Amino acid sequence: MAVKRAHMVSKGYLRAWADARNRVDVVDIQHGRGFPSAIENATVVSYAYDPAVLTHDLESDYAAIEHSGIPVILKLRDGHTTLTVVERSAIIAFLDMHLDRGRYADQTDVRIPALLLKIGGQVEDAELNLGDRLLLSRSVQDVIRVATLGLEQWPWHVIGDQQHLATGDGAVLLWRPTDGADICTVTFPLSPTQLLVIGQDLPDGVPINNLLAKNSRRWIVAERGKLALDQVAVVAARPEG
Repeated sequence: MAVKRAHMVSKGYLRAWADARNRVDVVDIQHGRGFPSAIENATVVSYAYDPAVLTHDLESDYAAIEHSGIPVILKLRDGHTTLTVVERSAIIAFLDMHLDRGRYADQTDVRIPALLLKIGGQVEDAELNLGDRLLLSRSVQDVIRVATLGLEQWPWHVIGDQQHLATGDGAVLLWRPTDGADICTVTFPLSPTQLLVIGQDLPDGVPINNLLAKNSRRWIVAERGKLALDQVAVVAARPEG
């Protein structure tokens, strides 16, 4: 199902950052812009998940993941931290979806040349768009999938005393005790004041917003008035790595 206005960061998830007028502050790192936005328009890209070559309905996949995951996020926000196995699996699928989108958030206009081998043996030139690449990435072996980490069995808790947490396409943070070690913790902002922590506890004073901004490729979202929108050009020009 082709969706003209596709959100790179799920709209239902972003509502926790909205003010009484349903508005948030948005940074578009790729284009060096910062601006207030209605939730309906935040992180929107036209036909982002509509494949040009492949035929699988990626948008329907994402809609199903959001349909299952958003109610569990709301449950966690309300302080109900005891989840069933099904609910934990729904959150894990949501995190993997968020990671997938985030990996390509700054490449929505990129087209990759490809050759299609037809059933009859004919070869046809084609261009893969974002939807095609997201679908093909499912078979890439070295892409981290949190669904493979066994998170259902890890400790889960919500840190509820945070101040003005931001979110964005890089909001799923994967933590290792040392470089090259196995992932030991996964974090994800649930709201401006709540951080979901799966796995080992984090050290005190970890600068979540700074790390999230560094991990984001295009979109950063925060409460109104909590982003230095006049400094966005500096963020956009930061060196990678």
